[in-house]
Amino acid sequence: MCDFMQDPDAVEQIMVGRILNVARVRELNAKDYFYQMLKDNPEILKIHPGIENELLVGAIDNHIHAYPDFVHRAQDMIDVAIDAAKSGMRAIAFKDHWNVSANAAYLVQKHINYMVEKGDLERGVEVYGGAGLCHGANPEYVRIALQYPNVRMIWFPTFTSYGFWRGAGRPDHEGVRLVDESTGRVLPEVQRIMEMAVEAKVGIGFGHTDFPELLPLARLAKDVGARAVLDHPLLELNKLLLDEMKQLADLGVYVGTYCQPMIPSLYQPVADPMDTIRTMREIGPERCIIGSDFGQVMHVDSIDGMRIFIRALLGFGMKPDEVRTMISTNPAKLMWLDEAVPAAPGIYHQSWR
Repeated sequence: MCDFMQDPDAVEQIMVGRILNVARVRELNAKDYFYQMLKDNPEILKIHPGIENELLVGAIDNHIHAYPDFVHRAQDMIDVAIDAAKSGMRAIAFKDHWNVSANAAYLVQKHINYMVEKGDLERGVEVYGGAGLCHGANPEYVRIALQYPNVRMIWFPTFTSYGFWRGAGRPDHEGVRLVDESTGRVLPEVQRIMEMAVEAKVGIGFGHTDFPELLPLARLAKDVGARAVLDHPLLELNKLLLDEMKQLADLGVYVGTYCQPMIPSLYQPVADPMDTIRTMREIGPERCIIGSDFGQVMHVDSIDGMRIFIRALLGFGMKPDEVRTMISTNPAKLMWLDEAVPAAPGIYHQSWR
């Protein structure tokens, strides 16, 4: 403590998370930060509500939390789907950490179709779900889940992941393992789940795990032809360094660059919003995916979050075609929708498997 008091520069270099230090926190919280931001990014002055409208047409949000769920959410699935349809989006996918969300997605799709038939909506939206593996990496569970209509994603464990607890400095806390720690090999049951995802043509979210598990997972995904995305690797709860993300992206994994942490949040109040821009530029838009990951009760509604996010990206120099790649082209590839012809505005057929 005395050394820090005698050396102010040492205090400035104290790390707040994996990449943020005290000096950067001071910059972000400075009295003149807002004015410096405008000076350094004059494009912000051109941003206005509605500038995002064209980019939302045909967009896909692969990662939304909505009610019904194990906790309260800001909106239910029907509310989100209506917002997405009104925005002209192509598709949305609802995530459940623990259970199958594709069954509810089927019912939401049916309701949206009915609203279009009645004339209450000008156009529809494709509604998908998937299966969350927080209860464990069980191939039999996944086999059954893949029989549900409207399945497009499998999400690996989040808050029950061993890698999550190890990354949080709690390796003593046992969790769902995806990789054999002694050999570094992906567990056989996890490999089988990846193979099933390829056979069924659904995407994979790699969940809340750490780099020692993610690297062998990414290598195997490349070998078996799985399409996978890193779930919000810029959030501190499973934060990856830029070099780590580059290694995984080089193996073909998409980097999830979601609304958080660029949009200020009560869930992670200390973050550098420019980390998102740096990541997109360094990794390249061709390997990044935009999604909301919204639905938490203390955030704006999911599609509103996407609107704000797009405005921020444009304001800090991302080009419209780059945003379109990340919000439309890449999520379509992740969920294998690039092999399906988008339905014409109106009634969407249910996805039977």
